[in-house]
Amino acid sequence: MDLLQDPRYQDTPVYLFFEKYILNIVGYLADDKREILEDINLQEIFNTRSSAWRDAVKEVLHLSDTIDIAILYQWHLYIEQAQNEDQEADPDAFSRNFVDAYFREDSGIDVWTEETLRNAEQYIQGNQILKKA
Repeated sequence: MDLLQDPRYQDTPVYLFFEKYILNIVGYLADDKREILEDINLQEIFNTRSSAWRDAVKEVLHLSDTIDIAILYQWHLYIEQAQNEDQEADPDAFSRNFVDAYFREDSGIDVWTEETLRNAEQYIQGNQILKKA
């Protein structure tokens, strides 16, 4: 099935690209998928100034400069929880859940004070061993 025919993406196809962006950040976007994204002209599709696919996604969704930190912070928390529950982490489920949580009206996923941002960065740094190479 064409993913863009999935009801999840019919009204908001950019969500699919945001999910791929998230997978790329956490290290689980397959090279062949990344190459496909690099070949798609998102600049034309979404009428962005940016031509690189990641930059185009950030531009169309008005993502902050700290979005990558938010993604990695949530990813490491997710991995930790999965390990504590003796579950296997599912990067695809994580990316979908992150997108859903990010777009909730009361979302605080990418809202930081100086202290919470610093703490998140330190947490990520301390958990880099968990990140897939």
